[in-house]
Amino acid sequence: MPTAMQGVTGMATRNAPNIGQQLAEAQREARDLRIELDRAEGELAQALEAKDYEAAAALKRKADDVRPHVLLAEAQVSAVQSTVAALAEHQRQENAAAAEKERQERAQAIQAEARAAEQQALEESARLFDEAKAGVGKLRDLLKQALLVEQQAGHHRQTAYQARVDVGLEAPSMYGISRPNYVQAGVDESRLLTDIFRHID
Repeated sequence: MPTAMQGVTGMATRNAPNIGQQLAEAQREARDLRIELDRAEGELAQALEAKDYEAAAALKRKADDVRPHVLLAEAQVSAVQSTVAALAEHQRQENAAAAEKERQERAQAIQAEARAAEQQALEESARLFDEAKAGVGKLRDLLKQALLVEQQAGHHRQTAYQARVDVGLEAPSMYGISRPNYVQAGVDESRLLTDIFRHID
């Protein structure tokens, strides 16, 4: 960020002396005139102390002649300094406005990017959820098919058992035969598979 003087310098009007140069020249002139006035007043005091009234009168006229120029020069310094301060404040306000504009634009860009990313994430989460639901439905269909095939295996086991009983190869049992239950037991032992099989459409 430019300094106050740099900001003011950059705003000098076309074909006009640099404001910083104006201030330096005004300060130098005011300083030289102040030195001249202080010298005249100092010499006047010495002349009065020495009771050299003729010299004192001449030195008083000189001091009175220089004093208005001193006051004008110092007023000019104050005026230029006020101008420098005003221009610096104007530059500060412009810099602050530009910084605020940049901050607002950056915030808007971040907001737009975040909203776009949010929408993309929402769409992706919805897609994944739909895919998961489809996967659950497919898993349920597979569980149903596995249980059906296991039941068919049980029917086949019963048929083979009955055939052996019919020809006397095996004595009939009042309890019947055990049925395959690997799939059914696996479903019953898993709460997740049970929920999927029974409750998820």
